[in-house]
Amino acid sequence: MNELVMDAVPGVTRVALPVGVNAVESVNMYVLADGDSVTVVDCGVWRPDLPDGGLAALEAGLEGAGYALRDVSRILVTHAHIDHYGLAGRLMELTGAGLSMHAMTDLDCEKYRHPDTARARRRDTYADHGVSELERTDLADHLTRWLPYLHSVVEASTRYRGGEKLDIGGDTWEVVHTPGHSLGHVCLWSPARGLLLSGDHLLPGITPPVAFERGFDADPLRSYLDSLRAIADRGPTLVYPGHGRPFGDAVGRIEAILRTKTRRLEKIRRAIEAKPSTVTELADTLVAKAILAHQRQLALSETLAHIAYLRWSGEVERRTRPDGVYEWYCTSGARAR
Repeated sequence: MNELVMDAVPGVTRVALPVGVNAVESVNMYVLADGDSVTVVDCGVWRPDLPDGGLAALEAGLEGAGYALRDVSRILVTHAHIDHYGLAGRLMELTGAGLSMHAMTDLDCEKYRHPDTARARRRDTYADHGVSELERTDLADHLTRWLPYLHSVVEASTRYRGGEKLDIGGDTWEVVHTPGHSLGHVCLWSPARGLLLSGDHLLPGITPPVAFERGFDADPLRSYLDSLRAIADRGPTLVYPGHGRPFGDAVGRIEAILRTKTRRLEKIRRAIEAKPSTVTELADTLVAKAILAHQRQLALSETLAHIAYLRWSGEVERRTRPDGVYEWYCTSGARAR
């Protein structure tokens, strides 16, 4: 069953929709009242195992907020990861509503349209960094496990760049581009309410993964840290996240995440300083080995993101070993210790 929560902010209803893929139990959909219509923020996954594709939970959430499918006038997706976006195409068909996302979500849509190319690109990345042939094939299939939960690939009809102002229910919301977890990620910020709809940019209890992927952001961790600071500057008093329950003290949560990422950067830099290493060796040493494939994939991708940050800071560089695998070493320009 979905969880319907009438939280403290009038006109904003949180609905926890079931997911059940790769340890993601649920995702939050937000129903923003706008007179006789609503804007839906994120919409969960298509459920191929259910006769209705999972629409019943979404409809129940709308009804709990006093609306029906016919009242949906806009579908806004914080980022095009399938747990937030998978049902968007079907919802557009049923409601006639337009889809609003950041322009950079086109890269995700392209990946979903051509999954074989995306898998090959990921296998090549893993091969370059020392992952065995057997394991890299399994890790590259991470996307395959999600694709059945995507109803259809639909691009945005309204393409955000960041900085747009949306009038919803008499309140003004700012679209804030917050790349890092996803290159096309946006948050919605209501200055009047001190409220942030954070998607996966800020989550309670866990640090959102920041993954490196070829052809996307060359330095996603730097993008994420800069985005965190941009949100901290706005000083939200209440955060409605993409997963989990609302929380306060956004600035304190951001400071904790910044400390976590900085410590991880320093651990990786010190490990490379002590001994030139491959990404696989660093992930195995500094990130606990995971049993589940999706966790292993995240560990490698996160390590790549940290390495990219150090590389573009001029602290590490790569060379190719005789076996063709990239090895990372500290440069002469790295700061002295």
